[in-house]
Amino acid sequence: MVVSFPVQIIFAQVKCVKAKSRKDGMLAIPIAAEQLTRNLAAWRRVVGAAIVILVNPDDLSARWVNIKPEEATTSSQILVPEDQPFDSHAKLKIRQLCGTLHHDLQAQKIHTFADDFPHLRSKEHIQKSSRRLYKELDAKPIYIGVPSQRVHFDRDGWRHITRPDRSQLSKYQSFVLLGAAREILENCSKPLSDLYSGKTDDKQYIFFQLDSMVTFPFRQTGLVRIVLRGLSQEPASKPNLKFWTIYEPRRKHDGLGVQEPRHP
Repeated sequence: MVVSFPVQIIFAQVKCVKAKSRKDGMLAIPIAAEQLTRNLAAWRRVVGAAIVILVNPDDLSARWVNIKPEEATTSSQILVPEDQPFDSHAKLKIRQLCGTLHHDLQAQKIHTFADDFPHLRSKEHIQKSSRRLYKELDAKPIYIGVPSQRVHFDRDGWRHITRPDRSQLSKYQSFVLLGAAREILENCSKPLSDLYSGKTDDKQYIFFQLDSMVTFPFRQTGLVRIVLRGLSQEPASKPNLKFWTIYEPRRKHDGLGVQEPRHP
């Protein structure tokens, strides 16, 4: 069975059997060891989530388990938590197993080239060379959206990506990605209303968010996010757009976009 959320796919195996209740709060579904080994190999190959749904044949209540982790099975049993019902509340947990891969693949595709990253070939410290590139981005106007709006790269945006409480590696990532900023913005043909992402708590500023799948000449492809800022009291159709930040939202996530526990 394949269950589909918007832009997400979940592979599901339904078992309608009476399962044995264990002392640890698990329901054990018996299955031949050879068959379980074969099924696990198939489940763990799928891209996205794979779950087993256990249906009680007496009352048709259902529970579910993420089948990919090793702790979900023994040599001849599938272990389903009794306190994990397959109901409307399960939707969010299951969606988190899917990651963001299917959503990310719908982002605009951007190709960058070596000439887009002169600051990375400079002999200067990367913050100095990135500052020079940042000024160039503002000196040669960049326009975004339909109708086109100019994006300004001002002092506030630079101060935001270099603020003291930001980690060195996060700053470094933004410096590197600045080389892709022009291509990302100039290739966006969406109206600003499609990029709206919210306001500050005091309602003073409004934010617009643009995600792009970017290919680089020196590293793997990645999802890059640019956030723009404007004053909320300005006309919504034509705000004074200013660069706010650029980063990779999927850092610390696995290949599917699922955030997993990490250890130093």
